[in-house]
Amino acid sequence: MKVFLFIIFFTVTVFSQELDNLLKEYESSSKNSLETLNEKMGYVLVYTKEELELMQYNNLADVLKEIPSSNSNINRFGLNTISLSGSKTDVTGFFRLYINDHEVSSIYNQSPSLTWLQMPVSMIDHIEVYYGEGSFTLGNETGIQFIRVYTKSAKKENGNEIKTIHSNKNSNSQSFTHSSILENGWGYLFHFTNNNNNSYKEINFQQVENNLDSQYFFLNLNSQRTNIDIGYSKIKKDIFTGYSSDFVPNDGKLNSDNFFIHASSSFLRDNSLKATLSYDINNFEYEEENDQGLFIVPTIDLPNLMGTMPKSFSEDIKLEKMNASLSKDFTLGKHEIFTAISLKDKKYKVKNRKRVNFANVESNLGQYNDYDEEKIYSFMIQDDYELFDNLHLIGNYKIDKYHRAGQDLDDETQSLYRVGAIYLPTDYLGFKSFYTKSYIPPTFYNIDFKDKKLSTINTQKYKYHNIEGVLSLGNSKLNIDYYKVKIDDFAYLTPIGFINIQDQVKTSGIIFDYEYKFDKNNKVKLNYYTSNLNRNYTNSNRGGYLKYMGKYQNIDYFASLIYKNSYEYLDVEVDDSYNLNLGFTYYYTRNLSFSLKGENLLSEPTASLFNNGIGGNNISLDDYERKVLFSIRWLF
Repeated sequence: MKVFLFIIFFTVTVFSQELDNLLKEYESSSKNSLETLNEKMGYVLVYTKEELELMQYNNLADVLKEIPSSNSNINRFGLNTISLSGSKTDVTGFFRLYINDHEVSSIYNQSPSLTWLQMPVSMIDHIEVYYGEGSFTLGNETGIQFIRVYTKSAKKENGNEIKTIHSNKNSNSQSFTHSSILENGWGYLFHFTNNNNNSYKEINFQQVENNLDSQYFFLNLNSQRTNIDIGYSKIKKDIFTGYSSDFVPNDGKLNSDNFFIHASSSFLRDNSLKATLSYDINNFEYEEENDQGLFIVPTIDLPNLMGTMPKSFSEDIKLEKMNASLSKDFTLGKHEIFTAISLKDKKYKVKNRKRVNFANVESNLGQYNDYDEEKIYSFMIQDDYELFDNLHLIGNYKIDKYHRAGQDLDDETQSLYRVGAIYLPTDYLGFKSFYTKSYIPPTFYNIDFKDKKLSTINTQKYKYHNIEGVLSLGNSKLNIDYYKVKIDDFAYLTPIGFINIQDQVKTSGIIFDYEYKFDKNNKVKLNYYTSNLNRNYTNSNRGGYLKYMGKYQNIDYFASLIYKNSYEYLDVEVDDSYNLNLGFTYYYTRNLSFSLKGENLLSEPTASLFNNGIGGNNISLDDYERKVLFSIRWLF
């Protein structure tokens, strides 16, 4: 079996003295993040522990509302979902979510929306968001945007924390964190959070529930050479509008249990050899009833719509993923080389799936097709070449070989590469540029929900190019990033299933980011972005934020305004969004604090487009509501 064909392109990045000077502003506010920050990966945003606490973000979804060149909305199940700027999708594989070194996006559809997108900030140390290809030194996944969440650890915390949050909307959260460093050099951190969120909307003069109860458990074990992460999340929620043909289901529930364990260990005197092993399991249950019928694409035969459309549907599925990798860093002259191999195995099992049609006939559906397992063998290499002291070149190459069960998706071999450079002409001015050619493979979800006229769904292939300039002077830091993306065979969900769009999807944009520090305790951040898309806009394509945060004696305070522009789609007009948030924290003692926060105070949130049932009108629904939250935090 011929697998390993590779071309090494010499290219980019920096850890030279000039880069240290350029990132001096980062160092004061992002000290913890610099241990993981990888400038080789292209344009990156950093949310430090200090900023997460000052801004009173409650969960990861709160942070993602303001991420440039993307949109955060709700889908038909009432779940937060993120989309490329200008578009709105219920599920997308372009965004990948990591907890430390472990990828936790859905095994079924690659989306992070269902569970971990709601993870509490109380378990997070800092967040890094990378734009562009990230499947080299940061992991083995393909995508366009990579959200990397780094959890708190015993070596930084070494204590206990209790936090409780209550809102005026009858929502509440309780969390507990305990960490300790043992005499044998090991440290451990335990975290548990319980959330209860109550929400509903008036649709078609009826109340549609969107309540969500969730629990999160996380355990980190760490020594000098070994790290073990264990995570568990449990979700119970209403199905919101679900698959109901009239947009208002009679009843339904969605339950999801997610568990993962990820272990990594370093070897050799310089820790340059690293081995990882992980296992994920997801149990998913879904039930829905609707007197007007449920439009679930795989269950329906359009020529016999009334005979196959269910009025009741339930499924119980199990998904598993195993991943093992071995990587090695070494230096040859001016070359810093990273290379790795990995093996991944995904399994999809239907434990129960049935429907009841309008004649009250129950049918066991089982699997929609025979694509229920996938093995991926990967090899990757990266070369960082220091051409001059202030110019680094980098080249990446990766090859993936897919072995798939069944006849609905063929085996295939895909490759990707990236080339780029970082140039630092002065101590305060720097430039980065990268060009990536990569792909997004079809998922179990794509094949299950494909248009029945199609034999398969093709792999989406994309090209991503960006150029970035950074200017750091005194207390100011200015960053401008221009990007351009071209996607072939874009997987698009039509009312009758997924298809590959024949025309190339193109998007481009510019991100402007500015930070100014008045002093060590007070700073302001300004962001603005605009993008173009060669399709009809179904979401905002421009936006930004203005954030001010600071401290005075024993009080922390912040103010933020998040803007998204208006847009029109067919007969629907969606207004500009102005999400105003204000808050302060009072430290009664060094370890006991009280916080008050107001969210969406202007009641002008973003809105999501929906179709109001089969044959209905297009409508927009607000993504979130005005809310006031009070929290207590105790460290001991």
